[in-house]
Amino acid sequence: MEIIIGTSGWWYEHWRGRFYPESLDKSRWFNYYAKFFNSVEINSSFYRLPFPNMVKGWAKKAPPTFKFTLKMWRRITHLKKLKDVKQDIETFFTRISPLEKNLGAILYQFPPSLKCNLNLLEDFLGKLPSNLDQAVEFRNESWFTSDAFSILKKYRMAYCIVSMPNLPEIIEITSDIAYIRFHGKEILYGSCYSEEEILKWAEKIKNFSTQGVKKVYIYFNNDYNAYAVANALQLKETLENLLC
Repeated sequence: MEIIIGTSGWWYEHWRGRFYPESLDKSRWFNYYAKFFNSVEINSSFYRLPFPNMVKGWAKKAPPTFKFTLKMWRRITHLKKLKDVKQDIETFFTRISPLEKNLGAILYQFPPSLKCNLNLLEDFLGKLPSNLDQAVEFRNESWFTSDAFSILKKYRMAYCIVSMPNLPEIIEITSDIAYIRFHGKEILYGSCYSEEEILKWAEKIKNFSTQGVKKVYIYFNNDYNAYAVANALQLKETLENLLC
């Protein structure tokens, strides 16, 4: 089972001195980050389409096996709320095509205001490419139903397992890939996971292989105080020991 792990972004000024050496120029932050992790989750693609030169730049400086996972453009998920988005989807994937072998997964984060609509979900998933690693993150509890999970399975769409305040930590495998986002369990983006919590999660992840999972994407989004880096390194080491 392949483990793809990193943090949600790498460009945080407050990581200087906590992760990045004080003297390290910002232009070298990514190269430094890539020494420790084999992937990063890009959040800026949610707010706007990445500029072509930016995408080409990512691909150019990344190690051959490094993976960029991108969060889907909010025009599709939050503004249009999955309706009439076929052209927007094509535009997004055309824009990120230079990543080629460095493309990891695509994350579709649904807005908290979007309640369960099975017909809408199936119609949307039917418009997406089928040859990529993809995951859906539900932010409204009404989606946590067997019918919704069945539709995800039908389209080989991973359910994004989340650890965050106010949502249950549901473990549901709907694809041969798994996807986990750690947002901070007690304080959103601002709490650190204990060694005990990291070990428990590592044991859960280890068991994914018994459910047909071949690849696991893991991202820490608790960026405050560089907790994301510390926790990602802890989980990476723990999994290496458990899976060796």
